[in-house]
Amino acid sequence: MAASKKKRTGARAAVVVVLCLVLVCVVAAAVALGLVSRRVKSFAGGASFSLDYQITSTAAEEPALYKVLAQFGGTSGRVDGQYTPEALQLELYPQASGSSQPLTRLYISKDETLYDAGQLYRTLRSSITDNYPLAGVLIPEWNMGSYISQTQLASLLGVELSAVEMQDMTNLTLGLGALQKVTPAGALDGYTYYQLPAGETDLTCIVGLPLKELFSGTTPLHILLTIPEHEVRISLSGTVTAAETAVVAPTSRMSDADVDNFVQLRQALEKFAEVLQKAAS
Repeated sequence: MAASKKKRTGARAAVVVVLCLVLVCVVAAAVALGLVSRRVKSFAGGASFSLDYQITSTAAEEPALYKVLAQFGGTSGRVDGQYTPEALQLELYPQASGSSQPLTRLYISKDETLYDAGQLYRTLRSSITDNYPLAGVLIPEWNMGSYISQTQLASLLGVELSAVEMQDMTNLTLGLGALQKVTPAGALDGYTYYQLPAGETDLTCIVGLPLKELFSGTTPLHILLTIPEHEVRISLSGTVTAAETAVVAPTSRMSDADVDNFVQLRQALEKFAEVLQKAAS
């Protein structure tokens, strides 16, 4: 029984960890655009972006984290967001969900990373109540602060802070003179690719864009990120549009007491989902 509970807890942690890996790519994209924005006036004030992502395993045998994400249909999807020179907002839409609502949201600045746990709960709750309307009577609505800090999230999941924090991606913020021109596997026609030095990390981040459209309001972008620690490779492709954006830090935040309540809500939701799965089988 204890082993089964530990396995479920590890699976939940794995989902969040891999989700973070997806979002790391988008942070890398924002960093890359930040490099360009200092040279291109049209991007100086900020931009919005929409990028399709695809995660693949680089191991001979698919790693555990990848397998868990695959079970949830989250190995591919779309990330929408906007950024300013000071902060970044993201919304994640796994392809398998087919929902018009994001699975979760993320706010990243140089000082903090915040995850929208409230949106994640509402999304999971809706996936049950849409199929079983009467379940809405048994599963409570969300009534707490929405965003959780990376420190709270790491504590909640029982993982190291490094598994969920994003500030380390600032190691990629380097001058244009430090970029290395490369020709990666899977390069798109007409794109020029540069590898961003990653400091002391093992990340490999390559950013490609068609130079002839560099000064356009909307610029195509292709990002290739390899994370040896987790044996995954992540590809993102889409467009970035120069825009006057306003990224505001969320004010609805979970207190430490809310985190304890969230644990109870999550457990109740999981138990109810298990009952429904057993009944369906």
